Amino acid sequence: MKILLFPFVSAFLLAAPTKAATIVYSGIQNLPIPLSSEGAYLQIDSGATAPTFPPDWATAPWINPFFGGVYIGNSPLLRPVIAGTDQILRLEPGTVIGSGSNFAFGESGSTTHLGGGPGQFALNVPGYLGFTFRSVVGGSDYYGWLQIEIHNTGPGKIISWAYDNTPDTPIVTGATVVPEPGVLGLLTLAGAGLGLRRRRG
Repeated sequence: MKILLFPFVSAFLLAAPTKAATIVYSGIQNLPIPLSSEGAYLQIDSGATAPTFPPDWATAPWINPFFGGVYIGNSPLLRPVIAGTDQILRLEPGTVIGSGSNFAFGESGSTTHLGGGPGQFALNVPGYLGFTFRSVVGGSDYYGWLQIEIHNTGPGKIISWAYDNTPDTPIVTGATVVPEPGVLGLLTLAGAGLGLRRRRG
């Protein structure tokens, strides 16, 4: 007797409702970071940019790489992952960013993130930094990453960024999509059904 579980599961998979991913991803942007004292201002949650100091700097999550990214400032509501007291840390792809990460305390700036040492960024080579932010003063904590390329003879660039829009949920550097637990379970069930069908056949 053949048990045709696989076709049933396949039909169920096709009919199952999908859940929206919880990672908000910018896509590739390549926003220029001018080789100037203003640089570029990026508000992480809205994607807004500004060429000069924004009036809501103290009440919104802004990051401000300038002089091509050689220097990086952050507003009080966006705190990068750091090493030591202020060095923004270059993170490897797949690094978990969450409550166990070491974040800057409030508004700060980094001038030691560029170099040849461990956790430092190299010129002209894309790298990741991690952060936590709040959309409003006293709001929930969210975690995210930003990919940047630093130049010291011309504009650098903010390549892309992402954050998980579920409060207090860790994210890994480079992640753009959250796997669907329900769908992964159904795919496992489908694989088991296919194996059962083959054994009974």
